[in-house]
Amino acid sequence: MMNYRAIPRIANSDLTEFKNKLLFGRKPIPIFSQALAFGTLFHDHLLLTPGVEPAGKGATAIKRMLEVIRNDADFPELLKKGICEQAHFWEDERTKLLCKARIDLRVPAESLIVDVKTTSATSYTEFLTACQTYDYDRQAAFYLDGCQQGGQGVTRYQILGVQKQKPHQLFKLEHVIDDSFINYGRRKYQSLLRSWKQQPYQPTSWQIE
Repeated sequence: MMNYRAIPRIANSDLTEFKNKLLFGRKPIPIFSQALAFGTLFHDHLLLTPGVEPAGKGATAIKRMLEVIRNDADFPELLKKGICEQAHFWEDERTKLLCKARIDLRVPAESLIVDVKTTSATSYTEFLTACQTYDYDRQAAFYLDGCQQGGQGVTRYQILGVQKQKPHQLFKLEHVIDDSFINYGRRKYQSLLRSWKQQPYQPTSWQIE
């Protein structure tokens, strides 16, 4: 079975790599990231292997973070009704480029995508800043539009940011498909896709065997 990352379709992370090359001339060098590994492990325990007890480095923090999000008033019910880590594929309507997304949690009955982030933000204001710094608005628009174009009618996007350090606060944002946050992110991803169309690019992820 082909590795999802290696499927030759454009992912949001590929747009980030392309932006860094296009705007800053940065040559992509795949490196191990402890932050990425920690976030992946947290996602796995939350969405894919909820019955498995965290162990090893970072396990204590992960247990506390899981407890915080599982005690949220809405998340457990959304998890019951939703589809976790689903790959979604579509052709961008404007550029005809082939795109993909692997969505943390899609809840068809609520027309909702839930995206879970681990964060170092210590306040709601800091988390809002992080959303812009890390282009979460672009990811939200890319995923919403991709689902719409692929026949999955989602109109709402919720971002759950779980603080990695104590007290492990939970920051919750929700946006709809045509609000200012999503529209700004939409302009970002559409601009990058137009540039990609003009300057075809092969992300490092496509080279995975």
